[in-house]
Amino acid sequence: MAHVDLRPFDDDDADAVFEMMRDPDAVAQAAFTADDPSDRGAFDAWLERHRTDDSVTMLVVTEDGGFAGTAAAFTVDGDREVTYWIARHAQGRGVASAALRMLVMREAERPLYARVAADNAASIAVLRGNGFSEIRRERSFAPARGTAIDEVVFALPPTLDGI
Repeated sequence: MAHVDLRPFDDDDADAVFEMMRDPDAVAQAAFTADDPSDRGAFDAWLERHRTDDSVTMLVVTEDGGFAGTAAAFTVDGDREVTYWIARHAQGRGVASAALRMLVMREAERPLYARVAADNAASIAVLRGNGFSEIRRERSFAPARGTAIDEVVFALPPTLDGI
């Protein structure tokens, strides 16, 4: 496998992230996306909000030094969540698993949570492979699909370290 790493988000990454996050196949797979993934103004505003929020960790996933996606951690309703989005050219080779493993190692808070469309088998496998367990299913509106779909909520429980 190629060398996968995480690095801080840079201004020069915005165009690659925008293109990745508006790819129609990726948007359909992710399901829980912006209302209009092709709206650059909305994307830029979203990006600025997240980059200036101290509780959000935004990272770029690299594969052999090149852009391969994003990984992030953020807090929603007091729960620390993680997410990742891997560019199409980097899928299917373990990049998502490696990126999530590195992100989890950076995040001290436990439990960590993640959400995924119930039909996104690849992402479910990545989460399970990194120790996350399904804790519940919810019906949520998926803008990319224009309808409500099943969403799976996963948790990475606290470890027994230090006990």
